[in-house]
Amino acid sequence: MRDSAEGWCMDLAALDTAVAESACKALVLVNPHNPTGRVHTRAELEEIAAIARRHDLLVISDEIHAELTYDSHRHIPFASLSPDAARRTVTLTSATKAFNLAAIRCALTHYGPDRLLALRDAQPPDLYGAVSPLGVVATEAAWRDGDAWQRDLLSVLDRNRRRVHQVLSTRLPQVRHHIPEATYLAWFDTRPLGLTEPPVERVLKEGNVLLDGGSPFGPDADGFLRLNFATSHDVLEDILAGLVQALRPERI
Repeated sequence: MRDSAEGWCMDLAALDTAVAESACKALVLVNPHNPTGRVHTRAELEEIAAIARRHDLLVISDEIHAELTYDSHRHIPFASLSPDAARRTVTLTSATKAFNLAAIRCALTHYGPDRLLALRDAQPPDLYGAVSPLGVVATEAAWRDGDAWQRDLLSVLDRNRRRVHQVLSTRLPQVRHHIPEATYLAWFDTRPLGLTEPPVERVLKEGNVLLDGGSPFGPDADGFLRLNFATSHDVLEDILAGLVQALRPERI
């Protein structure tokens, strides 16, 4: 992903080059993207599909945040782009993110390539773990009867993402941040502040707030923080107050 004035976007040229210069056979696509919250456009996805076709890649499309896409943006399933995309794509999803059903042990896999489905069916049924009956019931209930609840959820998340963006833009203007187009995660770059210690440690010590750091997402993400804003108004305000306390320029 590339940071631009318009927001996060896929660096398609770099992706094509990286695939061409490697022995890559599979591409993991996260759509909507975590941690940036970017919703890939149809044009971007079609170019990724062209790269996959050109290099004969299997595409593993993680679409677990699809139902947490905000108005004015639209999630497009990768496998829906074309018959070729459908044949080479394995789509992964679950109700766990959009309906707060973590730990129910239930996810769904749609196999586009028949050969992969045949290989999976040839394995012992519980080789990769067993699906929880409670998870199946909860997933069915969420997708059949949870529309009104999820609309309320998206309203709260939309309010919270805007509040995070407002605070970062006005109280910590040196921090690089784009309002997320999907998910419940804010992703921002503290490197312009010139911190002399890891930002996770700084925010915990000076603001009494524990956030995720960028290091697990690769060496290029050192200096980034990830904030989960799927919480109440009061808790979010406490988080933001601690963040500002720790990172305001006069304290650095």
